[in-house]
Amino acid sequence: MDGRFRILARVPKGQGEPEDIILAKTVTNKVYFCDDPGLDWYLDNVPCRRACPADTRIPEYIDSASLGDYDKSYEINLADNVLPHTLGRVCAHPCEDKCRHGHEGMGEPVSICWMKRSGADHKRSEITLQKADSTGKRVAIVGAGPAGLTAAQDLSLWGHAVTIFEEMKKPGGMLRYGIPRFRLPENLIDQEIGQIVDLGVAIKTEIRIGKDITVEDLAGEFDAVILAAGCMVAQSLGAANEEAEGVINGLDFMMEVNKGSLNKVHGSVIIIGGGFTAMDCARTACRLGAKKVSVVYRRTRNELKVDDREIMETSIEGVEFHYLLSPETIEVDGDNRVKGIMFQRNTLTEPGADGRRGVEPVEGKDSKVFFDADWIIPAVSQSADKTFIGAELTINDDSSTSVDKVFVTGDFASGPSNIISAIGAAHETARAVDKLLMGLSRFETKVKKKEWPQRPFGSYKGWKTIEGNIFDLIPKLDNPSLPVSARRDQNVEVDKGYDKDQTYWQGQRCFLCNHNIQIDETQCILCYNCVDVCPYNCILMLREDNVRVNENGEQVAENKGYTYMVIDEKNCVRCGLCIDACPPPCITMEKMEVTTVFNK
Repeated sequence: MDGRFRILARVPKGQGEPEDIILAKTVTNKVYFCDDPGLDWYLDNVPCRRACPADTRIPEYIDSASLGDYDKSYEINLADNVLPHTLGRVCAHPCEDKCRHGHEGMGEPVSICWMKRSGADHKRSEITLQKADSTGKRVAIVGAGPAGLTAAQDLSLWGHAVTIFEEMKKPGGMLRYGIPRFRLPENLIDQEIGQIVDLGVAIKTEIRIGKDITVEDLAGEFDAVILAAGCMVAQSLGAANEEAEGVINGLDFMMEVNKGSLNKVHGSVIIIGGGFTAMDCARTACRLGAKKVSVVYRRTRNELKVDDREIMETSIEGVEFHYLLSPETIEVDGDNRVKGIMFQRNTLTEPGADGRRGVEPVEGKDSKVFFDADWIIPAVSQSADKTFIGAELTINDDSSTSVDKVFVTGDFASGPSNIISAIGAAHETARAVDKLLMGLSRFETKVKKKEWPQRPFGSYKGWKTIEGNIFDLIPKLDNPSLPVSARRDQNVEVDKGYDKDQTYWQGQRCFLCNHNIQIDETQCILCYNCVDVCPYNCILMLREDNVRVNENGEQVAENKGYTYMVIDEKNCVRCGLCIDACPPPCITMEKMEVTTVFNK
């Protein structure tokens, strides 16, 4: 049965309404598989947080921003995902795909990413995280991208001395060199890295590992080494004439633009790929003077690795999309300069083991298509350069490796992913390093609860500030942005973020899934009022014949004569109408805050 059924109350015989009335209210042929949940169940019941690789306390920061406590919202994100300004703009937001508000029939997901930005944009104070006393331990980190910066912040906060070694002239990795300024302004990158430096982290730039210093040298000098060098090697197309003048891979293209080495393109530009780098290259080419920009992808629109909004924003800036085409041959002139590219038409195959559909070539006279091109920018994938390590690495589950004291993290370990995944991996790696250095785990999970009872004129006002129980009906607001006519400058940010009033209303859309209805079963009279008023039919009154309880993975009938009050958490919007309608009253709303706490 599709649902997440939790037992609210076991009401014994003789308590509440007469038995014949209870029997009349509980007629059903269905059997419900229910849980007496533990902590993991409640965490699973906050789907946005479970989907976040960094385990960000999403309902807490959305609630704080909506209530105007931007400082608290920012502080939660600073601790949980390190780069609130950055992620409030360019996070891949896997959380939003799981948001309960976006379930079928429930509307659109909450703007989780943009609410993160609101906390950062509107905070009133300079927020600093508390740092532990020095442990005397020293850690070297290779790479000053998202993973390296995250591990550095964590380990520095926990009392270790951290030094980052970075190959580029400035720290930031893909944040600085791979993302266009119109999406992520450079001053914000500097600001967020500056906060990490202020913790005492040293960053040494223009240091090439394997040339200026070796991993073996670092392991001899430091108590632990973390390799977080990302994925900076572009994947080849495998097409003929790929080395021709006018062909530049997407990563190198964005790096040259962001370094200021490339500020103009001309003619027709073909971007090959379907991810965010491809969209960034396409939108950048438009700003740098291209007459025509096309994104060509070997699958269909449905398989693109970017969200619908990114496709829309790229389209309205003038980029064309072409699907089911794979590059075959780059054609060049007598000077080995690009003049066009031949593509092979594809059709989709059935999904493979990874769930993605593959492609196979179409046969026949119309199976090829040619595009004129002055620039060809492949943006298909990247990989990590591990040649500097000097040894084969076996990676263990805790990110440690077969080389003593050496750990790996982020995209360098996993392959290309996204910023928030790299940050989440780096948190885990940092904890593993801390355990190695200190000989024990210094972290524990703490649970804090707050309860709201029935109150006159709308119990929901205990945990919401909105007037009227309408938060499930508020429409999602797009991120305010510049008109297309104002999007010609590569360095002018397009998305403007929510103002304070917009932040309030968009935050009120959140169902606050870290809040849970509770019933005092000793007071329940089985009146059925809560079942009657529930707008999404979440609350059920059931006979014991219709309930199976999860006991150590087995669904069993308790056979103790109970009448069960059960809630389907899947569609509960925390409206509080059940609390309002309860006569005893015996229903409350309970907020559960779960935090991983560092013990100094």
